Amino acid sequence: MARYYLKPVFWNTENYQRPSGVKANSGYPAAYGFGHEEWNNADFMRFADQGRSFRAFYVEGLGNTPVDDIEGEVFLFMYASHDRLQQLVGIAGKATCLSPETHQQEREDLVERHGIKPKWTEAWDLPIVRRLHQNNRRAFERFWNHDVLWTPNWKCPEDLFFWPDTPITLDSIKITGKQKLLTMFGSYTEIAPNAANRIMASVPIEARTAAWLRIRDEIDVSFEDASPDIADIKATQGMRATTKQALIDARLGQGDFRTRLMERWDAACAVTGCDQPQVLRASHMKPWRSSNNTDRLNPHNGLLLSANVDALCDRGLVSFQDNGTMLISTQVSQTTRNLLDLPASLRKQLHDEEKGFLTFHRDTIFLP
Repeated sequence: MARYYLKPVFWNTENYQRPSGVKANSGYPAAYGFGHEEWNNADFMRFADQGRSFRAFYVEGLGNTPVDDIEGEVFLFMYASHDRLQQLVGIAGKATCLSPETHQQEREDLVERHGIKPKWTEAWDLPIVRRLHQNNRRAFERFWNHDVLWTPNWKCPEDLFFWPDTPITLDSIKITGKQKLLTMFGSYTEIAPNAANRIMASVPIEARTAAWLRIRDEIDVSFEDASPDIADIKATQGMRATTKQALIDARLGQGDFRTRLMERWDAACAVTGCDQPQVLRASHMKPWRSSNNTDRLNPHNGLLLSANVDALCDRGLVSFQDNGTMLISTQVSQTTRNLLDLPASLRKQLHDEEKGFLTFHRDTIFLP
């Protein structure tokens, strides 16, 4: 199953084709004057294996995540923080971590075959590097050769490697619901497919390459598995059993949460009027991962939707204005609109509290 991660990298002003001499405030680049990711977009990081083109690149690891168990399933969204901005600089789809335990020989081969060792001179040309290494050229070359195997520590198919010519400013609120993305290079944030889709949608149309299209098509937009959330609820200490059961029911779209929505919408889809109970979903407007327990149980945070409308809403492909008018993402084809008879408005006027949750959905989930 695909996994999606936000990963901070060191800021570079040369489009990551060579080190640029930016001064870092912390981490490896602050200590040594450069970062291995500064060659991520360099041509020499391309390579072929068994007739297929790949990209090698560098980004720090994923902590204790068992990366060898998810080879070829990782999507990395790399961003850099600088000048009070946080900008997307690259995406690697279906990536594999070249961990020392299982891929050491491959890393050594890449370093030798692609002339990575001599690249130390590009770093040495920078005044900040010479200063931090006491102008000792020989010592720096030895230092470089000791660490050079880290430069290619990930790989992904070439056709799933997207590196825009111009970095793209991200809105962290819309992606994670927080004011700021993490900045420490060793940190990471696992995100849901909806958040990955929001990042993809932030790329301007004129910057969307064939690689962008391939990555978008590969992102898993199936319903999120509820089992981890349910396990968390069951493991919560000090919570009444009745509250736990209510939360579990709400996560599954059942129990009192569903009953209240059935009453609110006369046991029929809030959009289509479909009254077949087997296909009606009690859908949260402010997603489970972004809500506290009060919001999770609040029926004003829900709409009763038929399965097809629920799927579109869950993925951010449709949303609603406060007057009930449906908003449709540009990612929804005209064929789909015609088949589902979209747009279609909500059948009833909204309460003020419902409007508040829909505002969150429009601002944070909906893909324009």
